[in-house]
Amino acid sequence: MTPRQKTILSVVIGIVIVFIILSIFLRKPISKPVSLEMWGVIDDSEVFTPLINSFQKNNPNISIHYVQKDLATYQNDLLKAFAANKAPDIFMLFGNWLPSYQDKLEPLNLKKDKDLNSLIISQTFPQVVQDDLVNNDFLLGIPLSIDTLALYYNKDIFDYYNIALPPKTWDEVASLIPKLRKINSQGQVTRAAIALGTSNNIDWASDILSELMMQSGNSLVNKTDQKVTFDEPVTQNDFKIIPGEEALKYFTQFANPKSSLYTWNNSFPNSVSAFSQGKTAMIIGYNQAQNAIQKETPSLRYGIAPFPLLNNNKEKINYARTMNLVVFSRSSQLKEAWQFLKYLSQFDNSQYYFLQTKNPPARLDLISLAINDSRTGVFASQILTSRDWYQIDHQEISTIFNEMIESVVLQNISPSQAISTAASRIELLWQQKLKNQ
Repeated sequence: MTPRQKTILSVVIGIVIVFIILSIFLRKPISKPVSLEMWGVIDDSEVFTPLINSFQKNNPNISIHYVQKDLATYQNDLLKAFAANKAPDIFMLFGNWLPSYQDKLEPLNLKKDKDLNSLIISQTFPQVVQDDLVNNDFLLGIPLSIDTLALYYNKDIFDYYNIALPPKTWDEVASLIPKLRKINSQGQVTRAAIALGTSNNIDWASDILSELMMQSGNSLVNKTDQKVTFDEPVTQNDFKIIPGEEALKYFTQFANPKSSLYTWNNSFPNSVSAFSQGKTAMIIGYNQAQNAIQKETPSLRYGIAPFPLLNNNKEKINYARTMNLVVFSRSSQLKEAWQFLKYLSQFDNSQYYFLQTKNPPARLDLISLAINDSRTGVFASQILTSRDWYQIDHQEISTIFNEMIESVVLQNISPSQAISTAASRIELLWQQKLKNQ
């Protein structure tokens, strides 16, 4: 070969080598297929399938399988899955359940994540979400919805008695009891004015009582000091009261035959069913109750109004329950699981979820849309004034609250003693949980 040919050959070989090297380094790595399992309650697979399909278009290597679980057995299913090391990568938790599962969760570091930080969270979600999900610059999960307690009333019964508007305050509720309550010749209540006063047949009894305590001027616990506060006195209008005691006393009066507010007892079915069957004119419930009413009595004419206020309470405060998606700490696909959660939290996807489910939204920029919705308007209008309280073990605390209520109604224990006992039990539970961590 001539020197010129040798030079040309060397140049060609060099170009080929450079091309091969560049193609190796610039070639996109083939992503390994990843499979995620997600458990949820309330929402069926039809809600998430379009969202999953949309996500998978941009992430073809990630497949997601959604499983709807029965709410009644959900926590037992989770515990069994944890024990067998078969827990889902992603699962749903109510906000007040989070402390019980915190050691099972993989939080997102808001100081290191490229998509979310503390400022974005505060600008995107209301205070109740931040209280539930943000812990020392770590995000425990992504909120799907925020439900609040409201007053349901039977329109046919209200129309019959020429009651044009639902009550706005608890005094107005009390004034309606003699008119709406039905009592037979044996002195038995055959139709309640409102379902309140007991715990075993009142849906969300502990949550309703919690909101009454909050309205009475108490946050129920001091998380920083790890202390119960609903048994401590506060000053209102120059008088000292114990908010927990006052709220419990008021709540249980509705089941006290000696009280003028008596209208409910343990002979009734659970409150949502009683309302669906026309056995009570009013109940307190979450937005979720509408699904049960629709299933049991689709033709029922009812309205929804804000949770009644105490007459002397100028500041609105509501009790909220967030629904969140979290990542299992022992998942082998932590990055991909959080990638999907962040995708769901985006505006368009959150809006789609709201429109499909009519669960009150978690994002601030969707609240105005929800307020104008006939189904969710009342619940959404209470989100910004809503709060939750830290419950170290929601199941145990719910049991303590229910037993506190029943001790007053059935055992004639004074509200003062019942509140004191419940507070001591919760503080002991708190100490035991912290000791075992």
